[in-house]
Amino acid sequence: MMNLQEQNWTNLFGNHTLEETAWHGTWTQYSPTQEVINTFQCVRSFHANEDKTLIYHTNNYTYSDGSTAEKSWQLEKQTCNQPDGLVHTAVPSMRTLSFGQGATVWLSKTLEAEKKFALELFFRHNDWRTSVGIIYAENHDIERITHIREHLGSFTLEPPSSEVKEIDGQWIGKKQYMTPDLRVSDTEPIPELILDPTKGINKTVFLPDGVVVNTPERLETGQAFKIVAGRFVSPTIFKRLTAKYNVLGNFELLVYEVFHRQFENK
Repeated sequence: MMNLQEQNWTNLFGNHTLEETAWHGTWTQYSPTQEVINTFQCVRSFHANEDKTLIYHTNNYTYSDGSTAEKSWQLEKQTCNQPDGLVHTAVPSMRTLSFGQGATVWLSKTLEAEKKFALELFFRHNDWRTSVGIIYAENHDIERITHIREHLGSFTLEPPSSEVKEIDGQWIGKKQYMTPDLRVSDTEPIPELILDPTKGINKTVFLPDGVVVNTPERLETGQAFKIVAGRFVSPTIFKRLTAKYNVLGNFELLVYEVFHRQFENK
């Protein structure tokens, strides 16, 4: 049986080879009031060495004014693959945890005084990958939400689908939990889909391409909180990730849910 650390590395990088895997994305940054701050393109590319113990990650940015930038990192399995998740050399205080099939989160482990706090939640479906990045400022007010829409191997002309603010029909789901030590629970059934699982505690934000975000407008020390993002990856499938933090501001649980729309037999 594969150990939990090994499983997390495999979930993240098991499909990478000597050949490059390149995600071609459009990044749209929103203010807390949902105004578009900025839109630019970025290609995130990955390849591995022969025994998959070293991952090369490069981001190539093209901004709206035509300027470009490149950032590169190397992820060594021996040092980056930790019992509480992957340490990306870009931000060593954060961790990456993955259920596999692209259901992945990159998150701050702890809410710390006068420090920024961030998460990126990823959803894959076929050759599409969507992620939602949420950044809180040093005072722990929400600073911006970034919607990243990526396509494998090439940019696409297919425009984003519309926002989805309400659901038709019956949706039934399944969920799994992951604890900070990478243990994954058995699957549990969910009888219905509720677009705001926080029941109004968090602000719900609807973004293009069927993305739904439920996030606090401010993080308070001494108060447990959860940050939620999901996407209708197709007209009949909704995927969602929830990161839960305890009253000390420490990450304590990751929840992955997949819902399918039910059709009545005629």
